Amino acid sequence: MKKDIPKRLALRLYLISTFLFFQCPLWALAQGPDKDLSQRVEKLEGIIQEQKRLLEGYEKELNQVKTELKRQNEAVEAKVQNVINQPEHHALIRDIMSDYRLTEAKETPADKEAMTVYDEGFYLKGKDDQLRIGGWLQGDVRWFLDSDQHKSNTFLIRNARLDIRGVLENDWAYRLYATFVGTGVLQEGWLEYRKYPSFRVRAGQVFEPFSLEANYSILWLDFMERALIVNTLSPQTDIGIMFLGKVLDNRLEYGLGFFNGQGRNREAVVDDKDFTVRLSFSPFIHTASLPALKKFNFGGSFSTGDNKQDLSGFDLKTEGTSTFLDIQSGVNQDGRLTRWGLELDYGVGPFGLKAEYLQGQFDRINKDTARAKLDLRGGYLTAGYVLTGEDWPQNSSIKPRRDFDPAKGGWGAFQALGRYQFIETDSDLLNKGLAVGTDRAQIATLGLNWYWNKHVRFQINYSHTWFEDQITVNGVNLDKEDMVFSRFQYVF
Repeated sequence: MKKDIPKRLALRLYLISTFLFFQCPLWALAQGPDKDLSQRVEKLEGIIQEQKRLLEGYEKELNQVKTELKRQNEAVEAKVQNVINQPEHHALIRDIMSDYRLTEAKETPADKEAMTVYDEGFYLKGKDDQLRIGGWLQGDVRWFLDSDQHKSNTFLIRNARLDIRGVLENDWAYRLYATFVGTGVLQEGWLEYRKYPSFRVRAGQVFEPFSLEANYSILWLDFMERALIVNTLSPQTDIGIMFLGKVLDNRLEYGLGFFNGQGRNREAVVDDKDFTVRLSFSPFIHTASLPALKKFNFGGSFSTGDNKQDLSGFDLKTEGTSTFLDIQSGVNQDGRLTRWGLELDYGVGPFGLKAEYLQGQFDRINKDTARAKLDLRGGYLTAGYVLTGEDWPQNSSIKPRRDFDPAKGGWGAFQALGRYQFIETDSDLLNKGLAVGTDRAQIATLGLNWYWNKHVRFQINYSHTWFEDQITVNGVNLDKEDMVFSRFQYVF
């Protein structure tokens, strides 16, 4: 349509010029001689040529505008396609397609009543209810580098778990979480009223709100194992009731509760209940002027309770499961256990930092006529960098910019880390013959995590442990332990 504009202007000029051409002789006969008529005709022809030149210029400009519009459309289409091809945008695109129903097929009432989707787990969705079925497996390899090591290099299944979560009538959440390694064990099983995000109530076998790293999912730990002081002092799962939520515009996260104090799947042995509380503060989460501090948070934990427990199995072990403080058979605690800790977690871009200090005091430890107490303390400092440039994760998977696919030039995401940790006790148990071994151990660990995609991860750790005093394990004397261990993990 736009191409015909110059032609129509030319036609109009042609008709005008023709009319003038035939009128000029009559006008010239009435006005003057042939010479004057010839000059006027030449002047008119000049005007026509000028109009023709202008029309040709307009047509040239129009073609240039059309070419530029075509180029811009192609550029926009390329950018849109590039966004669509980014893996991190796939979930958003699926949500948009779902919201706007980009299909000619219409949902039936039955389709609207129940939906089945797979995204970070297998979901069944109803009008008011939701069921998610997921799970994961971790397979390890442990290689001991010391020639006089008392353990054998081995393959093992470190964890294999099935996780069922859901929502009932919008306001009620639940979880059934079990392990399949060894004898099947219920890890967590609870019901939660969650109508108000600032005040949720959870009851059953739950993960106690104590320690930063203990509350990280074992799926997304920085290293293959939690720090020794965390594994030793954190109560982890217990039976009880807890209250949790986020307040102050999500700046403050809290959790507190009352528990049996005996651990997983065990009833209380005293009337008193353990009290545990944890606070985590993120002061700059909404401060736009300080984007580098958005992922900065710090906090602390506290737990206390009067309890009875057998401490003969409460041994201190290295990451390679070598016992360096062995509490003797028949040693019990019949008194108060008080634990507390401080924590810091920070991430900016691909860089991350995490630190924690924990301390615990076990009162009234006894065996026969011997009496003692146990003060246990330790901490760790972790720092790392995502080599491929993705943001540092906090209790989550790294989502690679390009998933592992060599055919398309994708190699996933790589994360390098280092950690120093220590754990120590007083010498009271050792001096009174209630334990053997050493009262202090230190560990330096280097790690590399390779995320093939957000579901599959490969890890390799090198760990060097050294002891304050030489220990004897299965007849072998040790003053250090060096090992390399690796893990493949998939999550569905």
